[in-house]
Amino acid sequence: MPGARTILAALALGIVVGVYLQRWVGWPTFLAVAVGAVMGVLILVVAASLGDDDAAADAAWRAAAPDIAGRDPGRSSAGTAGDAAGGEPRDDRS
Repeated sequence: MPGARTILAALALGIVVGVYLQRWVGWPTFLAVAVGAVMGVLILVVAASLGDDDAAADAAWRAAAPDIAGRDPGRSSAGTAGDAAGGEPRDDRS
């Protein structure tokens, strides 16, 4: 989710574009508001795509919640055949 600063910037841009189109260009108010809203949403999409590094965020998430990430902290990350098949892990020790 974008931060408060990004949301405020998108909101300000949308308002400025809407006011500009309505006051100076002479567009009907509903069109000016619609185009301003679209510009605000586009800024949010661009900000979200240029945001945090997904790999770093994923690694931090996995480190913070290893039980949800599907691995135990004391176990190797390679897993077993039972894990890949979706069943219980096998004990291959004989």
